[in-house]
Amino acid sequence: MLNQAKPLMSKDSQRSRSGAPGLRSPSGVVVGGIKTQPSAIQLFHSQRAALARLQYAVLQESSLAVLCGPGGSGVSTVMSALVTKLYGASHVVHIDVRQAEVSSQFAACRATGNVVVVIDNCHLATVDLLGSVSEAIWLQAPRASVVLGGRGRLMTLLSRDRGLLDKVLLRSVIHPLSLSETRSIVETRLATNGHACSESAWVVVHQITGGILEDVFRLVGMAQVVAGSQPDTTIQADDIEQIYERLHAAAA
Repeated sequence: MLNQAKPLMSKDSQRSRSGAPGLRSPSGVVVGGIKTQPSAIQLFHSQRAALARLQYAVLQESSLAVLCGPGGSGVSTVMSALVTKLYGASHVVHIDVRQAEVSSQFAACRATGNVVVVIDNCHLATVDLLGSVSEAIWLQAPRASVVLGGRGRLMTLLSRDRGLLDKVLLRSVIHPLSLSETRSIVETRLATNGHACSESAWVVVHQITGGILEDVFRLVGMAQVVAGSQPDTTIQADDIEQIYERLHAAAA
Protein backbone atom coordinates (compact mmCIF):
# COMPACT_ATOMS: atom_id res chain seq x y z
CA MET A 1 0.00 0.00 0.00
CA LEU A 2 1.50 3.35 -0.99
CA ASN A 3 1.42 6.30 1.32
CA GLN A 4 1.75 9.35 -0.86
CA ALA A 5 0.22 11.93 1.47
CA LYS A 6 1.20 11.15 5.04
CA PRO A 7 4.87 11.81 5.83
CA LEU A 8 6.75 9.64 8.30
CA MET A 9 7.71 12.66 10.35
CA SER A 10 5.65 15.78 10.87
CA LYS A 11 7.28 19.18 10.52
CA ASP A 12 7.11 19.78 14.27
CA SER A 13 7.96 16.28 15.46
CA GLN A 14 11.13 15.73 17.53
CA ARG A 15 13.00 13.55 16.82
CA SER A 16 38.62 0.93 17.21
CA ARG A 17 39.80 -1.73 17.96
CA SER A 18 42.89 -1.92 20.02
CA GLY A 19 45.61 -4.52 20.51
CA ALA A 20 49.32 -5.12 20.06
CA PRO A 21 50.58 -6.35 16.73
CA GLY A 22 50.70 -10.07 16.19
CA LEU A 23 51.92 -12.48 13.55
CA ARG A 24 49.39 -14.44 11.57
CA SER A 25 49.80 -18.18 11.67
CA PRO A 26 48.17 -20.70 9.29
CA SER A 27 45.42 -21.25 11.86
CA GLY A 28 44.39 -17.65 12.41
CA VAL A 29 45.34 -14.01 12.87
CA VAL A 30 46.76 -13.02 16.25
CA VAL A 31 45.66 -9.55 17.31
CA GLY A 32 45.92 -8.49 20.91
CA GLY A 33 46.69 -12.05 21.97
CA ILE A 34 43.46 -13.48 20.56
CA LYS A 35 43.62 -15.85 17.62
CA THR A 36 40.79 -15.40 15.14
CA GLN A 37 39.72 -16.83 11.80
CA PRO A 38 39.20 -14.08 9.20
CA SER A 39 35.62 -13.88 7.94
CA ALA A 40 34.31 -12.85 4.54
CA ILE A 41 33.74 -9.11 4.06
CA GLN A 42 31.30 -7.56 1.60
CA LEU A 43 32.86 -4.82 -0.49
CA PHE A 44 31.53 -2.29 -2.98
CA HIS A 45 33.06 -1.42 -6.35
CA SER A 46 35.63 1.19 -5.25
CA GLN A 47 36.59 -0.93 -2.25
CA ARG A 48 37.08 -4.03 -4.42
CA ALA A 49 39.25 -2.04 -6.82
CA ALA A 50 41.38 -0.75 -3.94
CA LEU A 51 41.71 -4.28 -2.55
CA ALA A 52 42.90 -5.61 -5.92
CA ARG A 53 45.59 -2.92 -6.15
CA LEU A 54 46.79 -3.65 -2.62
CA GLN A 55 46.97 -7.38 -3.35
CA TYR A 56 49.30 -6.58 -6.24
CA ALA A 57 51.45 -4.23 -4.16
CA VAL A 58 52.06 -6.65 -1.29
CA LEU A 59 53.48 -9.19 -3.73
CA GLN A 60 56.46 -6.88 -4.24
CA GLU A 61 59.28 -7.24 -1.74
CA SER A 62 60.08 -4.27 0.51
CA SER A 63 57.09 -2.40 -0.89
CA LEU A 64 55.11 0.42 0.68
CA ALA A 65 51.46 0.89 -0.30
CA VAL A 66 49.07 3.59 0.90
CA LEU A 67 45.28 3.43 1.09
CA CYS A 68 43.31 6.63 1.73
CA GLY A 69 39.65 7.57 1.86
CA PRO A 70 37.27 9.90 3.69
CA GLY A 71 36.04 8.88 7.11
CA GLY A 72 33.33 6.24 6.80
CA SER A 73 34.30 5.21 3.27
CA GLY A 74 35.61 1.82 4.37
CA VAL A 75 39.41 2.11 4.63
CA SER A 76 39.50 -0.14 7.70
CA THR A 77 37.09 -2.53 5.99
CA VAL A 78 39.38 -2.88 2.98
CA MET A 79 42.41 -3.36 5.25
CA SER A 80 40.58 -6.17 7.04
CA ALA A 81 39.57 -7.67 3.70
CA LEU A 82 43.22 -7.64 2.63
CA VAL A 83 44.16 -9.59 5.76
CA THR A 84 41.42 -12.08 4.92
CA LYS A 85 42.62 -12.44 1.31
CA LEU A 86 46.18 -13.09 2.45
CA TYR A 87 45.09 -15.69 4.97
CA GLY A 88 47.23 -18.83 4.75
CA ALA A 89 49.52 -17.36 2.08
CA SER A 90 51.50 -14.78 4.07
CA HIS A 91 52.61 -13.92 7.57
CA VAL A 92 50.46 -10.88 8.38
CA VAL A 93 50.90 -8.36 11.17
CA HIS A 94 47.69 -6.31 11.44
CA ILE A 95 47.82 -3.37 13.87
CA ASP A 96 46.42 0.06 14.62
CA VAL A 97 49.03 2.82 14.46
CA ARG A 98 47.89 4.05 17.89
CA GLN A 99 49.21 0.80 19.40
CA ALA A 100 52.36 0.65 17.28
CA GLU A 101 55.63 0.75 19.20
CA VAL A 102 59.09 0.64 17.68
CA SER A 103 60.83 -1.45 20.33
CA SER A 104 60.19 -5.19 20.37
CA GLN A 105 56.74 -5.08 18.78
CA PHE A 106 57.99 -6.17 15.37
CA ALA A 107 60.22 -9.01 16.49
CA ALA A 108 57.70 -11.40 14.91
CA CYS A 109 58.60 -9.97 11.52
CA ARG A 110 61.76 -12.06 11.59
CA ALA A 111 59.60 -14.99 10.45
CA THR A 112 60.58 -16.46 7.14
CA GLY A 113 58.34 -16.24 4.11
CA ASN A 114 56.23 -13.42 2.77
CA VAL A 115 55.69 -10.86 5.55
CA VAL A 116 52.97 -8.20 5.22
CA VAL A 117 52.43 -5.49 7.83
CA VAL A 118 49.04 -3.77 7.64
CA ILE A 119 48.80 -0.56 9.71
CA ASP A 120 45.43 1.19 10.11
CA ASN A 121 44.47 4.74 11.19
CA CYS A 122 47.81 6.16 10.06
CA HIS A 123 46.28 9.64 9.68
CA LEU A 124 46.39 9.80 13.50
CA ALA A 125 50.16 9.38 13.58
CA THR A 126 52.91 11.97 13.46
CA VAL A 127 55.45 12.18 10.65
CA ASP A 128 58.17 10.88 12.94
CA LEU A 129 56.05 7.94 14.10
CA LEU A 130 55.29 6.77 10.55
CA GLY A 131 58.95 6.93 9.66
CA SER A 132 60.17 5.16 12.79
CA VAL A 133 57.56 2.39 12.58
CA SER A 134 58.38 1.73 8.92
CA GLU A 135 62.12 1.72 9.69
CA ALA A 136 61.58 -0.72 12.57
CA ILE A 137 59.63 -3.07 10.31
CA TRP A 138 62.25 -3.17 7.57
CA LEU A 139 65.03 -3.51 10.15
CA GLN A 140 63.36 -6.70 11.44
CA ALA A 141 62.22 -7.94 8.02
CA PRO A 142 63.96 -6.18 5.11
CA ARG A 143 61.70 -7.82 2.50
CA ALA A 144 58.41 -7.08 4.27
CA SER A 145 55.57 -5.37 2.44
CA VAL A 146 53.94 -2.53 4.37
CA VAL A 147 50.43 -1.12 3.88
CA LEU A 148 49.48 2.19 5.49
CA GLY A 149 45.78 3.03 5.70
CA GLY A 150 44.01 6.19 6.83
CA ARG A 151 42.18 9.35 5.85
CA GLY A 152 43.42 12.01 3.45
CA ARG A 153 45.70 13.59 6.05
CA LEU A 154 47.93 10.53 5.66
CA MET A 155 49.14 11.79 2.28
CA THR A 156 49.99 15.13 3.87
CA LEU A 157 52.06 13.36 6.53
CA LEU A 158 53.90 11.33 3.92
CA SER A 159 54.67 14.45 1.87
CA ARG A 160 56.61 15.78 4.86
CA ASP A 161 58.91 12.74 4.91
CA ARG A 162 60.54 12.70 1.50
CA GLY A 163 62.48 9.52 2.21
CA LEU A 164 59.32 7.60 3.10
CA LEU A 165 57.32 9.15 0.27
CA ASP A 166 59.91 8.01 -2.28
CA LYS A 167 59.38 4.41 -1.14
CA VAL A 168 55.65 4.44 -1.92
CA LEU A 169 54.97 1.92 -4.67
CA LEU A 170 51.20 2.33 -4.80
CA ARG A 171 48.67 4.97 -3.74
CA SER A 172 45.03 3.94 -3.75
CA VAL A 173 41.96 5.99 -2.89
CA ILE A 174 38.52 4.70 -1.94
CA HIS A 175 35.88 6.73 -3.72
CA PRO A 176 32.32 7.28 -2.46
CA LEU A 177 29.52 4.92 -3.48
CA SER A 178 28.00 5.32 -6.91
CA LEU A 179 24.37 6.35 -7.21
CA SER A 180 23.39 2.79 -8.13
CA GLU A 181 25.23 1.37 -5.10
CA THR A 182 23.47 3.79 -2.79
CA ARG A 183 20.14 2.80 -4.34
CA SER A 184 20.88 -0.87 -3.80
CA ILE A 185 21.74 -0.34 -0.13
CA VAL A 186 18.68 1.83 0.56
CA GLU A 187 16.19 -0.44 -1.18
CA THR A 188 17.66 -3.66 0.22
CA ARG A 189 17.83 -2.51 3.83
CA LEU A 190 14.36 -0.99 3.79
CA ALA A 191 12.89 -4.09 2.13
CA THR A 192 14.12 -6.26 5.01
CA ASN A 193 11.72 -4.33 7.25
CA GLY A 194 8.86 -4.43 4.78
CA HIS A 195 9.25 -0.83 3.63
CA ALA A 196 9.67 0.73 0.22
CA CYS A 197 10.97 4.12 -0.87
CA SER A 198 10.25 6.44 -3.74
CA GLU A 199 12.93 6.97 -6.37
CA SER A 200 13.49 10.50 -5.15
CA ALA A 201 14.09 9.19 -1.61
CA TRP A 202 17.22 7.20 -2.35
CA VAL A 203 18.48 10.01 -4.59
CA VAL A 204 18.19 12.37 -1.61
CA VAL A 205 20.03 9.84 0.58
CA HIS A 206 22.87 9.82 -1.94
CA GLN A 207 22.96 13.61 -2.16
CA ILE A 208 22.94 14.12 1.61
CA THR A 209 25.60 11.52 2.37
CA GLY A 210 27.78 12.15 -0.65
CA GLY A 211 27.95 8.40 -1.11
CA ILE A 212 29.92 7.87 2.13
CA LEU A 213 29.06 4.33 3.12
CA GLU A 214 28.88 4.83 6.88
CA ASP A 215 26.62 7.88 6.50
CA VAL A 216 24.31 6.01 4.11
CA PHE A 217 23.88 3.19 6.64
CA ARG A 218 23.26 5.66 9.46
CA LEU A 219 20.61 7.63 7.55
CA VAL A 220 18.83 4.53 6.29
CA GLY A 221 18.95 3.06 9.79
CA MET A 222 17.19 6.12 11.14
CA ALA A 223 14.58 5.85 8.38
CA GLN A 224 13.95 2.24 9.40
CA VAL A 225 13.45 3.25 13.02
CA VAL A 226 11.07 6.08 12.14
CA ALA A 227 9.10 3.93 9.70
CA GLY A 228 8.98 0.99 12.10
CA SER A 229 5.68 2.07 13.61
CA GLN A 230 4.09 2.53 10.19
CA PRO A 231 4.19 -0.75 8.24
CA ASP A 232 3.56 -0.84 4.49
CA THR A 233 4.78 2.73 4.17
CA THR A 234 6.60 4.17 1.21
CA ILE A 235 9.36 6.48 2.40
CA GLN A 236 9.45 9.77 0.54
CA ALA A 237 12.22 12.29 -0.11
CA ASP A 238 10.67 14.72 2.39
CA ASP A 239 10.87 12.02 5.07
CA ILE A 240 14.60 11.61 4.47
CA GLU A 241 15.15 15.37 4.58
CA GLN A 242 13.32 15.66 7.91
CA ILE A 243 15.18 12.71 9.43
CA TYR A 244 18.48 14.28 8.37
CA GLU A 245 17.49 17.59 9.96
CA ARG A 246 16.69 15.81 13.22
CA LEU A 247 20.04 14.02 13.16
CA HIS A 248 21.89 17.31 12.87
CA ALA A 249 19.73 18.91 15.54
CA ALA A 250 20.48 16.03 17.92
CA ALA A 251 24.22 16.23 17.18
CA ALA A 252 24.23 19.97 17.91
